[in-house]
Amino acid sequence: MSFFNKTKNSRRYVLGYDLGEEVSQISFLASDSDLPETLSTLAGAEAYNIPTVLCKRNEVNQWFYGKEALSKVGAGEGVKVDGLIEKARLGKRVDVDGTGYDPVSLLTLFVKRTLSLLSMEMSMDMVDAIAFTTKTMDSRMIEVLSEVTGALSLHVKNIFYQSYEDSLYHYMLYQPDELLTHAVIACDYSFGEMTVYDMKLNHRTKPIVVTIDKSVYDGMALSEGRLSDNTSERAEQVTRLDTRFLEFAKNTMDGRIVSSVFLLGDGFRDQWMSKSLEFLCRTRRVFQGNNLFSKGASIAAREKVGASERSEKYVLLDGGKLKSNLGIMVKKQGQEVYHALLDAGENWFDVGTQLDMILDDENSVNIVITPLTAGDRYTHTIELTDLPQRPPRATRIRMKISMSSANKVNVHIEDMGFGELFEASDMYYDEEISV
Repeated sequence: MSFFNKTKNSRRYVLGYDLGEEVSQISFLASDSDLPETLSTLAGAEAYNIPTVLCKRNEVNQWFYGKEALSKVGAGEGVKVDGLIEKARLGKRVDVDGTGYDPVSLLTLFVKRTLSLLSMEMSMDMVDAIAFTTKTMDSRMIEVLSEVTGALSLHVKNIFYQSYEDSLYHYMLYQPDELLTHAVIACDYSFGEMTVYDMKLNHRTKPIVVTIDKSVYDGMALSEGRLSDNTSERAEQVTRLDTRFLEFAKNTMDGRIVSSVFLLGDGFRDQWMSKSLEFLCRTRRVFQGNNLFSKGASIAAREKVGASERSEKYVLLDGGKLKSNLGIMVKKQGQEVYHALLDAGENWFDVGTQLDMILDDENSVNIVITPLTAGDRYTHTIELTDLPQRPPRATRIRMKISMSSANKVNVHIEDMGFGELFEASDMYYDEEISV
């Protein structure tokens, strides 16, 4: 398989950066490897989590991050700055030790310091792509991450942003087929609300359409955020958690076929599952871990710079994806053929295209829309009213297409005239299409 830039005597890498509100992780995939690895902060151990925290030393402009930051805070040597993602999203200056700081700059500092950990494995000059993944990927988060990566001046050609759903999907791309025969459930739990990702596959379509529904289950949230140190209280919590998780599992999985279940997050590390685990393991493969999203992001980075045959078999249509193919019918060598404009399965914030066309004798553009999930193929017509009168095939237009959300396509059309024969009229047309 051929993918990202690879020289004869040099390994190349792609990165998956899981930027979490509580903890973050970095996974990497080498050009000569089939599966990703996750960066450990402690040699020889599976210490993947980097607390998403900064600490400013008291009365000194010295900053720490991750576990060292928590250590300094615990020793009373500095001021803790957490909630970095939410603070950056809000955009309000953060007061630290009597001084106001730009929250995006604080997040940038954290990302910069964590990326420096990679020096144990590689130089950033060896990295061809980075995919950042977060729990909530919307236009504001993309704006924040764009500011962060811009400020870092990374010498990386390809930088992508994607949701946890996208990372789960790409992680599953590299799993054995038997794990994708039916539905896949991933539960992300760290003693607060449990986020559930329900991945469904429609094997009747080609490519196989994948959808992922995200929901939240709060029946297992512990007010203190962890299991109690008191023996009797802990025993009561364990029984309650096991009972409620069993109820959740039965309600979610009874009456349907689930091929595999992934238990993610620190909440599943403690040995409190008994009856619930016994139920889950009936006819299902069950896996436990906490680095799925960063690994999935690194796989996505590889696929986006050089798609494998595996990715051509599936298409993900989650909440942030375009769910229809868009194209136009054009004449080539006297025959009318379909020309693709936008492909279903792409993140709405990644898509965009531009092309020039010559009109025949109609002052209109017909865009063919083919939904992949439901509904029939249809045509949306954009009327180019009041265009200057010209002979057939003597008007050139330029069409630019972008998206403002997962179901809103923006079309901008300009009259370009026709060389020296007909000047451009400076007329333009803007239309928003719901898909």
